[in-house]
Amino acid sequence: MAIAKQIRRDAKLCESDTGRPSLLAFRLPRASSRQALAIATHLVPSPDMSPEIKRLVYNSLLERIRNHEILARREPIWTDEELGWTNSYEDARELILDGSELEAAAMVLHHLTTWSDITPESTVADAIKEIERRLKASTKEPSNSKPDHLHGMPEPKTTSTLRAAIPRGYTIRKRLCYICRCKFTVPHSTYLALCEPCGTFNLANSNISLPNALDLTGKTALVTGGRVNLGYHTALRLLRCGAKVIVSSRYPRDTSTRYACEADSSAWKNRLKIVGADFRSAKDAFQLVAHVKAFLEGWGESRLYVLVNNAAQTLTDPISKEQSAIQRENLLEGDTSASPFMVEHTYQARVRGGITLALDSKTETPLLKDTVTKPSSGIIEAPENSLGHCIPKSSWTQSLQEIPYEDVISAHSVNTFVPLILCRELITSMGSTQGTPSESIPQGYIVNVSSREGIFEGKPDYKSPHHVHTNMSKAALNMITETEAASAWRKRRVAMTTVDPGYMSAAPEFEDMYDGKRPIGWEDGAARVLWPVAVGEREGRAVWGRFLKHFGAVEVDPGAGR
Repeated sequence: MAIAKQIRRDAKLCESDTGRPSLLAFRLPRASSRQALAIATHLVPSPDMSPEIKRLVYNSLLERIRNHEILARREPIWTDEELGWTNSYEDARELILDGSELEAAAMVLHHLTTWSDITPESTVADAIKEIERRLKASTKEPSNSKPDHLHGMPEPKTTSTLRAAIPRGYTIRKRLCYICRCKFTVPHSTYLALCEPCGTFNLANSNISLPNALDLTGKTALVTGGRVNLGYHTALRLLRCGAKVIVSSRYPRDTSTRYACEADSSAWKNRLKIVGADFRSAKDAFQLVAHVKAFLEGWGESRLYVLVNNAAQTLTDPISKEQSAIQRENLLEGDTSASPFMVEHTYQARVRGGITLALDSKTETPLLKDTVTKPSSGIIEAPENSLGHCIPKSSWTQSLQEIPYEDVISAHSVNTFVPLILCRELITSMGSTQGTPSESIPQGYIVNVSSREGIFEGKPDYKSPHHVHTNMSKAALNMITETEAASAWRKRRVAMTTVDPGYMSAAPEFEDMYDGKRPIGWEDGAARVLWPVAVGEREGRAVWGRFLKHFGAVEVDPGAGR
């Protein structure tokens, strides 16, 4: 209990910068140990939290404190700009070294014993001074000579070049690359979670869907859920590549103001239409279909070229958050200058998609009775004898018995049912109109944005008993592609794929993991979504019927699993 309280105090000091946290975080055991679980149980005293989540909170807090201390400004005892770091003896003493670092240190110390200036009586300080002296001497008198067999070979990476490639405050530790899963020590200059080859690969594949590489002039696209995050960046890429874009959102007026704030909006404002639609209501999905067909006719287009089923329901917002968003919509309703792209019609944003309004109070069932007042992203409060800290628990960490039925229903409505409606209703407005098309180049694209939550894994207990409702909905979305892709290609030359855009955001419980950073950003995710389109347009290569992860570089079998 005392250790847990001190961890909380240290974490608060890191946030407020009103004092210096203790060095306790550098002395505590790894999250996988039994001692760590005992501490984590006091950090997260709620009995509803699984041991895995408790360990996660424990590790997240320790990482935050450690990173704060490593990056904190301190009076340095030694500084070496060439090596790219500034540190103090206290920092170095308290850092935890892994096995490979200890092995390297042992090798260096053994080599030092061969130097004439180092004797058994020499202290560590003497050894450091001798190393620094030799380093300075080597930089003053660089040697240009090489053995004959090394001429023409690239310069080997030294400690200096390794450290220079790593941002100040980071230590050289082996990590797993987010893409290839191989261990690396030197990260890519742009992506700290990727090794150098994978970072270069990621940039190269991201660039092929940028405006200077992909021309979609005269093409029309529909992107669902385009107000923020992945859908927003995907729609922007399409617009900047010359496409006409239709965007759907629960909050269309707020969506419009976001696009209007883009510096280059004047270049594509006449090619963007924003439609209000809440996919928790099937009626809105069918109205969206009608609007899309009307836009195609109004624009003089005979076909919809790209359909991106991006809208997704993972966590249900609290009612208060939905009410705030609706209030903003109402405030923007009379501001015509703030909604230049908005399609005015009878749509009105409503709490829970208007489902609760349609219920008769006399026939209200337990299925929905509790869920309208107990949102899935609420706060589970710690017991009174705990540390007084509230841990957010979303449906992402809830078990089968805990997930509100509302979340189950809305996840399937948004993630599966509406994509099915859009594929079914809009496929006749896509692709070739010939009876039996013979072209090998795609005539249209459907991208179903999914994730690996919907596939079998190599280990039967990999997923653990959490967020089964989203796993189910993503599996069903994957099956739309699996079942319909061949028919869409054979009959209309429409290339239908499923894309896993990658790890770009986290549930509330995981926000502080990895210092709040994610391996890739929204732009990288948008590039993954549009990769099959870019490949088809640039190379004439049809990619369909596949589950694409990391631009198709990682083979994923959605059905076979183990």
